[in-house]
Amino acid sequence: MTVGSDVGTVYHQLTQINRALRTRGGQGSLSAGVAAALWTIVNHSPIRLSTLAQRESVTAPTMSRIVGTLEEQGYVARTVDPDDARARLFTATPAGIELIRNARSRRAQLLAEALEELDDADRDAVHRGLAALADALEICDRPSPL
Repeated sequence: MTVGSDVGTVYHQLTQINRALRTRGGQGSLSAGVAAALWTIVNHSPIRLSTLAQRESVTAPTMSRIVGTLEEQGYVARTVDPDDARARLFTATPAGIELIRNARSRRAQLLAEALEELDDADRDAVHRGLAALADALEICDRPSPL
């Protein structure tokens, strides 16, 4: 199989996975974009809105709405940047850190349950394949050590 013939299938499968996690995840789960932003904040705190928006490949107004949602839910705190009083820094709260570190959202639980259904070789292949794909798309953002 060539790369071109696989693209449609891979795209469809990723869309189906995302849809399944979104629809089965319930109302209390964070959306993928919000969860990704929280993950970045947890692993790169403190972080400016502009840097966060750039890392997540969204506009500053979009990221402002995302961070607002995270603040409302108690997962993120906003402070004044000591280097520039006009700017704000975002850090994860203990609740935000716990959510990301323990993957306690319903969507993360669904994903964990699905991965548990795979044998060790398939699970390792999924991890390697997704990491390689993320690297190829230049979206992989390695977490800092705990």
